[in-house]
This record gives sequence, structure tokens and C-alpha cells, in this order.
Amino acid sequence: MPLAIVAVLAFSSIAGRVGSAHFEGADDLYGRIYNGWKWFHVYCFRCHGVDAVGSNIGPNLRETIRAVAYGSFIEVVREGRVEKGMQSWKPLLDDDQITDIFYYLRARSDKVLPAGRPDEVGKGGREWVPPDDWVDTLGSIDHAIGAVEPRATQE
Repeated sequence: MPLAIVAVLAFSSIAGRVGSAHFEGADDLYGRIYNGWKWFHVYCFRCHGVDAVGSNIGPNLRETIRAVAYGSFIEVVREGRVEKGMQSWKPLLDDDQITDIFYYLRARSDKVLPAGRPDEVGKGGREWVPPDDWVDTLGSIDHAIGAVEPRATQE
């Protein structure tokens, strides 16, 4: 087995998921959104603002995510928009991480997740809990996610 594939599999087992683009109920969705918040604030906030509110460099993603299909979002993050100054993130983010960011942005866009750390913005300063009706709504998005082609791993 090529060394690059072994490294990817080893890292993926540490991260907890290999190729999983769906969620199993509210607890799993919370984990995906929390991870999306973390990835967003590592890679995206410099241009798109803390909590995805936008900046003078990049747009408010709480607004634009509603008009972008999941597959298009994955493609834009993977390949970037060089003509607009956005780099390709495929060397740093895999499809699972990009999906987590997508769920985070949808939660912010749908106004079910307030600004701040998801583990501190729930009632009484506790962990945020996704509303059941919103989790059900995302089920249709979740089925569409399975139709996105995973990118090939490079050796």
C-alpha cells in the first residue's frame, strides 16, 4: 500500500471518520457543527469574519450559503475562486471537514445557532442543542450529500 494512503488512513482513524458525509441524529449533527465551527475559525474567519458575518475581504457566508447547493460549496472550497482571491483548500481540508463547515454555516444561516462557541452558547452557557425540527429539515440535505463525488487521493 502506498505510503500516502497509509498516512491518510492513519490520520482519518484519529479524526474519527473516513468519508462520512452524513449525520446520525442531533448528537452527531452537533459534533459536526462544532467541528465545522473549529475548522471555520482555523481557516475561514480571516476573510469571512468571526462567526461567518463577513469582512472587507470576504462575503457574509450566513447569507450566501442559502443560495449555494452542497455540491457547489464542496467544489468552491476544494478548488477556490482564484479570480476573487480565494485559494484552494484541498491541500488542508478533506470532504468531511468541508461538510462540517457546511453544516456550521447552515446552522448560522438558519439562525438556529447563535454567534460564539457551540459548546458555550446553549441555555445557561451550556452546549447548544440543535432543534429537532431543524435536524429533520437537514435530513434532505444529508441525502443529497451522498451524491457528491469524493475527490481522489493523491499519492
